[in-house]
Order: sequence, then C-alpha cells, then structure tokens
Amino acid sequence: MMAKASFDIRLEGYAPANRDAVVELVNQATGQQVTRKPFLDGSLLVRDLDPGSWEMTVRHPNLINAIDRRVIRLFPQPLPTRVPVIVPPDLFRDTPIRDIPDADLAPVQQTAAAAAANVAPLAGKAPGEVIRAEDWNVLAAAVADLARTIGELTQIVSPRGHDHPEIAEKIDEVQGNIRRFTDSFGRSLLELRREIESQNLRAKITDVLDRGGAAPEIRDRLLSRVAQLEASTLTPTPTWTNTIANHGNAMIREVLDLANAQTTGADDFLATPEVATTMTILQNFAGAGGQTQPEQELQLYRRGAAVAGPAFFGVVRT
Repeated sequence: MMAKASFDIRLEGYAPANRDAVVELVNQATGQQVTRKPFLDGSLLVRDLDPGSWEMTVRHPNLINAIDRRVIRLFPQPLPTRVPVIVPPDLFRDTPIRDIPDADLAPVQQTAAAAAANVAPLAGKAPGEVIRAEDWNVLAAAVADLARTIGELTQIVSPRGHDHPEIAEKIDEVQGNIRRFTDSFGRSLLELRREIESQNLRAKITDVLDRGGAAPEIRDRLLSRVAQLEASTLTPTPTWTNTIANHGNAMIREVLDLANAQTTGADDFLATPEVATTMTILQNFAGAGGQTQPEQELQLYRRGAAVAGPAFFGVVRT
C-alpha cells in the first residue's frame, strides 16, 4: 500500500486575499478532488493525499481568472511538500476587498473534519493490541492539526474585546463628515449673522444721520466704515472683532460730534430712542476687541440683541 503524503500550500504577496481564496486540487491519475480554504495567514496543510501529480487551482470570488493554476508534484515523504503561491497585489488594485464582520470558520471546520476522519480507523483497537508507528504518526498529526486549528480559532473568533475595524473606519468617516458639516455650517451661520448686524447697523446709522442733519462728509465717513464692515464678513473671528471694535469706537466719536452740533442740545439728541439704540450697538461693538472664538462673537450679538432688540433688515443690498 502506497504511503500517504501532504501538501503545505502558502499564499504570499497580498494578505487581504487570503480570507476568500479557495484552493482546488485534482489528482491527475485518479481524478480525486479536494477543495480547501486557507487560514488568514495564507497557510493550508492538506494531509492524507496520494503521491503523484496534482493540478492546483487558486481562485478568488472577486476575480474572473484564477490567481494560479499549475500541475504540482506530491512527493512520498514524511514532511509535507511545500508549495508557495504568489498573489500579485496588482490583481486587486481596482477590486476592493474589505474585511467583513463575520469570521469565516470554514478552514477550521475542514481541518477538524479531516483530523477526525484520519483518526477514525484507529478507534477500534482491542485491549493489548499493538499500536503501530504508522497509527501513532496519524494520531500525532491529527492532534497537531487540532492544536493549530484551535490557535487559529482564538484569533478569528473572540467573545470579548474583539475589534471591528470596518465599523471603526465608518465611524471615523461619519465623524469627519459631521465635523466638516459643523465647521461649514458654523462659518455660514457666523457670516450670515455678520451680514445681518452690518445691514442693521447701516439702517441705524442712516437714521441717526438723517435725524441729525449730518453734513455730506460726515455721512460719507460713517457709511464708509459700515461698508468696510460689510466687505470683511468672511474674515476670521479675531480679525472681525478687532475691526468692529475699531470702527465702533470711531463711529461713537462721530455720533457724539454730531450730537454736539445739534441746536436742541446733545443730551436731547442722544436721548432719542433711535439714537440711543444705535449708541448701544456701537458700544457693544467697541467692546469686542480681543475675542478669538466664534462662540464669544455670537455671545456678543446676543448681548446686543438683549439690550437693543434683535437685528433685522428688510432689504438686502446686491
């Protein structure tokens, strides 16, 4: 009777392909077919085969053509015949392979079933019957395969503390999308609020100038400062708050000079509700210098709205 032999097949070159790869072996003389899946590290040990020529085909479900197809020879020797299989990464460059959450236990099941089949004939020993070296070698090989299978099982199946990298990547992607949306939405909201505040200030300043009968040069200076604010609404918070602080202080001085020029008296002019509201807005702006955070800037507008009322405008200039 011809002794049995083993193949030690190793897939190398692209580890992600090992999960779904399938190795098919066909005996050229007898037509015996063996189909197995390798472990995640690409190793596959197939025992109890007849020595001779075997056709090996390595397939992957994401590829139309086989990764490798050739005739290999199994030598009648105690040590397994080593067969390296190189998996070119270029084959999967345009074919995404993503690790799935469910562990593939087919290699473990196949190895355990093969070990059970190999030791089954040894179970009928009678008391006192001699154990042959051949039987002992089969038993030792089966125990080694089971030990290796259990070791692989502990790596792919774990009830506690196991990672789900694909879920972690998706969470990172969602967090990144939310962060980018939040940043974009926050900037848009801040820019819109600046436009509202600038338009509201233009309306207030225009009303004050009309009530005070301001000269053309005073009107031009004040409205020019408002125009500068309207043109800088896209600047970062530190730049914007320093800008409105400078313009706020300058416009306060201009309004006070306009009040002193009134025939009815500065106090009466400043006590007018429209003028008083405008001065409150300007004083709020004048105190904005040094703020660096968008939250601080929004709080500035909330304080102004609490004192002078909400800022609305009916017509947006284009």
